[in-house]
Parts: sequence; C-alpha cells; structure tokens
Amino acid sequence: MAEKVEKSHPVVDLFDKRGLTRDEVGKIYTSWAKDYDKDVVGLTYYCPSNNADELEKLLGVKKDGLILDACCGTGLVGQELSKRGFHNLHGLDASKEMLEQAKQKGVYKKLVHAFIGPERVDIADDTYDAVIMSGAIGCGCVHGGGLAEMIRIVKPGGYVAMDSIFKYTHDSDYGGKSFDEIIDSHIMAGRWVTVTRHLVEKVFNNLDGMQYTFQVK
Repeated sequence: MAEKVEKSHPVVDLFDKRGLTRDEVGKIYTSWAKDYDKDVVGLTYYCPSNNADELEKLLGVKKDGLILDACCGTGLVGQELSKRGFHNLHGLDASKEMLEQAKQKGVYKKLVHAFIGPERVDIADDTYDAVIMSGAIGCGCVHGGGLAEMIRIVKPGGYVAMDSIFKYTHDSDYGGKSFDEIIDSHIMAGRWVTVTRHLVEKVFNNLDGMQYTFQVK
C-alpha cells in the first residue's frame, strides 16, 4: 500500500512562509473564511476531534462546563464539542469573517473577536472550566506568549487542551524560548501540570503533530 502524503492546497501552502505577521494571517483567513470548511475537510486527512476527545474524558458528565474554543475559526471544533453534549461554549478568534461562519453553526453562546496573547484579552481571571485550541500554534497565529493568558482565564483545576502540527510550528517561540520550553517553564513555576503530551500521527493533512492537555493549578 502506498504511503499517504501531504496534499497541496494553494491557501494552506501560504502557511509554509516563515515570519508571517498577524496582519498577513488575518488577510489569508478573511479571504478563505467562506470556503474554509469545504477546503480543509477535503484535504487528505483532517481531525478536529482529538482535543474534544481529551476534554470529554476529563470533564465527563460535566456537560455544562464553560469552555472557550480559542482560535475557533469557523467552529469545526465547537461542533465536535456539541456532538459530545457540551453546550456552554464560547468561541474566540482574531478573524471577524471566520467568526461569522462560526456564528452560523449555532453552537456558541458567545463569540469574542480577539487574539490570544501575549496581550491581555478582555476576559476575567478564572472564567473557564477549559480552553481548547486546535491547529493554531505558530504561523503568525498563537506563539508561546499566549500560554500565560490561557492559564489566567482557566479556573484552578480546569484544563487547557491543544495540539500542534510540526510543519507549522515555526514562529511559535517567544522571548527567546521555544514553545515547549515555555510550556515547561509554566510547569516548573507550578502554574499547570501535564495530563497528556504525546505524538499524534496524521493530525492534519497526513502531517504529524503533538497533543497536549494540562491541568491549571
């Protein structure tokens, strides 16, 4: 059987560029929003459910837990959470056009137009039972400076579930530290503890990545 390979797509290929700014990324998503769902689902492999599965294991029957879908895009992860019975969902994204698509899915009680870190987002401390973020690490989206914000807005005992795609984690460093070094600095400081941290094969378009879940202290 032939080995599956990454499938090329003219928009996805734009994220190969190193040093993408938030403005450049914003323009990509502005033009892509209406076709995003069709395009990414049409790629060789796309799985928005890995982090949702982890939260379901951890939150269990607490289906009313308040969850923030950070970098929610068009709401594909929100749909996965909704399928699992979670109904108290907020979505956050830096693209108004992507949020408009997410709104149409009808799974979010609130939508927030903002970046996640390093600047403080207008959300109170200890607001959420969990933050979930899928496919947004690096490439001018979220770098290591956003982790402290996710920790801040999650209640003690709550969770942060996120994943990365190795090919696109360039530019995820912050303050001279790599993304994983920043993760570890928060562990060493006692801000969170590791629940899961493992390789995920073919997480997106036959590309490998990591899945992380942390419990906030």
